[in-house]
Amino acid sequence: MVSSLSSKCLPCCFTNTQPTETTEGLDRKFTLNFYSRMRFISNLLPLLKASSETAPHFSRSISVLGAGYEEKINFDDLELKNTFSPRKCAAHTIVMNDFMTEEFSARQPGTTFIHSSPLAVKTALARDAPLWMRVLAQGAGFLLTPFFVSEQETGLRHTFLATSAFYPPKSPFGDDALAKGIAVPGGTKTVMPGTDEKDGRGAYLVNWNNEITRGNKLLQEYREKGTGKIVWEHTLGIFERVERLSQERAAGATN
Repeated sequence: MVSSLSSKCLPCCFTNTQPTETTEGLDRKFTLNFYSRMRFISNLLPLLKASSETAPHFSRSISVLGAGYEEKINFDDLELKNTFSPRKCAAHTIVMNDFMTEEFSARQPGTTFIHSSPLAVKTALARDAPLWMRVLAQGAGFLLTPFFVSEQETGLRHTFLATSAFYPPKSPFGDDALAKGIAVPGGTKTVMPGTDEKDGRGAYLVNWNNEITRGNKLLQEYREKGTGKIVWEHTLGIFERVERLSQERAAGATN
């Protein structure tokens, strides 16, 4: 089974500068780029695990956002409740996707987890922006068309990510030929390095052309600080908070 959630390149950068909160008190764009997809993947984990443990033992999850575009984040305000800006929203959701990719893989080694970046794909990214920004985005899009990745190309590249043996799980189950993915034609044995720079580690940060993002000193610094654990616990805390609010609303509706 493959779970995939897609966002656009440069997330949050062409949207309103002020947060737009959901009924749970979370910013809508932050939720779209991070919380909702992590919840989606989390809910699918039992099915992904079952898929990895039964023939053909193939299981993969892809979050399409902005791997390779990491910037510093504010650990004192991870959900940007008090310090929101479009750029910070992009930075936080990208870095947090990175570390959740690693955390999911560590807990479910029979499944491949990937965070990818599509680069610049011509889409309706600016549809929620102010009129002046939409006009500016249209003009810039026209001028930069030669530098965009087409929807067809990014679709094909992500199909490759979703199926190729270049990106095997950390510990595939069984000896089925598809447990690691579809073998690359020509008999090549190439396996991409995971987020820890070691080959075939089950968690991958991938750029627009399916190559691994490498040498990110910021991510290495954050790993040494235990950021994976911080992001994991923060995310589960948000899930619990939202579930509690939902239960309270449901209880109130029945009274």
